[in-house]
Amino acid sequence: MTEIINGKKIADKILGQLKKELSQLNTAGLFPRLVVILAGQNPASLNYIRIKQKRAQEIGLKVDLKSFPEDVAASELVAAIRGLNQEQNVCGILVQLPLPGNLPAQEILDAVSPDLDVDCLTTVNKQKLVTGKEIKFFPPAPAAILKLLEEYKVDLKGHILLVGSGELVGRPLAAMLLNRGLSFEVANRHTDNLSQLAVKADVLITAVGKPDLIIGSMVKKGSVIIDAGTTGSANGDIKGDVESDSVLNKARLFAPVPGGVGPVTVAMLLGNGVKVASSRLRSQREI
Repeated sequence: MTEIINGKKIADKILGQLKKELSQLNTAGLFPRLVVILAGQNPASLNYIRIKQKRAQEIGLKVDLKSFPEDVAASELVAAIRGLNQEQNVCGILVQLPLPGNLPAQEILDAVSPDLDVDCLTTVNKQKLVTGKEIKFFPPAPAAILKLLEEYKVDLKGHILLVGSGELVGRPLAAMLLNRGLSFEVANRHTDNLSQLAVKADVLITAVGKPDLIIGSMVKKGSVIIDAGTTGSANGDIKGDVESDSVLNKARLFAPVPGGVGPVTVAMLLGNGVKVASSRLRSQREI
């Protein structure tokens, strides 16, 4: 029988610890807040923001939403972000992606101070992740994947296949695996033998955003499957890359969508914010 990874259970454990840390910060007179920058009214983005706000509220962390019209000028967003960089109680700034197509995404992301870049999407923090040096915190989704594997005591010395090389999951996760000295293969849209690669993998991690990309016939018996790909539908449902029914009873361990990586990603994001707040408190005490 396939064991289903319970991401919510792991996330609740992380959030419980963060709640204690926030209580200590509040006692010390620090009331941190995360700020989300939203351009336009993308329904999927609004849903993701509501999830972040709800989980943050549960642990006592405030999340402010700064909304801008879809036709906002890049200069206005950059100016707003730079102003937030200077506010003492801000412990993280998130630019909700995707941005409207007319906006230069990386330029706007780079307006966030690297010290407040809890999504780890600034050029500075992405370069630090590649070099493995001076890393303050890790990208939430890749960190969540590694947390799941750690919690379920998965041996990463076997054959690892990473499907997808996107900016949010695949590319940073590859850097994190390399920094740990782990060997792995990568498949992307240019890979024409995905089935042959997948069936050899002891650990298969997919983050493409293409429903039913991975089906049971492509999965090695007794393998570990981590689905981090998400695709929204018109009715609000979210699907992963893995065709769940055909994988069940073949994989040993399976993190599905929803309920697997997602809840832990939010917890890791909030954890980055709390880490920033704790660091600022220590700095204040040293002055």
